[in-house]
Amino acid sequence: MKRTTPRGGAAQVDMRVPGGTGEAVRLDDVRKVYGRGDGSVVALDGLTIGFRAGTFTAVMGPSGSGKSTFLQCAAGLDRPTSGSVRFEGDEITGLGEVALTRLRRERIGFVFQAFNLLPALTVRQNVTLPLRLAGREADPAHVAEVIRRVGLADRAGHRPHELSGGQQQRVAIARALVTRPAVVFGDEPTGALDTRTALEVLALLRESVAETGQTVVMVTHDPVAASHADQVVFLADGRFAGTLDRPSAGQVADRMTHLGAWETGIGGVR
Repeated sequence: MKRTTPRGGAAQVDMRVPGGTGEAVRLDDVRKVYGRGDGSVVALDGLTIGFRAGTFTAVMGPSGSGKSTFLQCAAGLDRPTSGSVRFEGDEITGLGEVALTRLRRERIGFVFQAFNLLPALTVRQNVTLPLRLAGREADPAHVAEVIRRVGLADRAGHRPHELSGGQQQRVAIARALVTRPAVVFGDEPTGALDTRTALEVLALLRESVAETGQTVVMVTHDPVAASHADQVVFLADGRFAGTLDRPSAGQVADRMTHLGAWETGIGGVR
């Protein structure tokens, strides 16, 4: 792990490992400012960070630390005010909207706290929706395998209202995985789930890294969820504030306390 000091003097982190598999996502000196003049808000302040392919990373920080803005910029959902974002080595900062939409449809998966399923569609139809939107033919065998992997083979013809919250999140994960994305971004994917269901969802995300080599970057406030990741990256005031490798929930909670974020996780850790 190599630390660098970009403009502004804030220590950042470069998680590239010599001889490793390369980076799936990289932000270099990314700054994001909302508004202008005295009313402007700096959400990201010269953030430099890279995420190695085939790893599971949790991103944490107090409220207002820049977690959501980081995810939006890294996933091409928002444009940084300055700096560079690279996806599998390709610069995406200057891409037009059509190219960004294609990138998100073909190379990125998303799992949110709100499941965002279409109520009139079955599980299978919700899962294949990204393929249809991209104009791609769905491979029935691949779709069936993805649905089986998330434990819903016997629910493929059901609609969202016939499923539990945990099952709906499983559908959302299958939908994120069906396009075979390089990176899956999660925004509080366990935030609306009970403890047991949340652990099952985290196991699915962990499996997608271990078995298919995908990269998962998950924003969370929950120390227990974060402890399932290979590493935890901490943000504070839009800047890098440290990492933990293979941490316990207690270690994560302790670091968050020192960052001024006293939060309760799915396991009751404070």
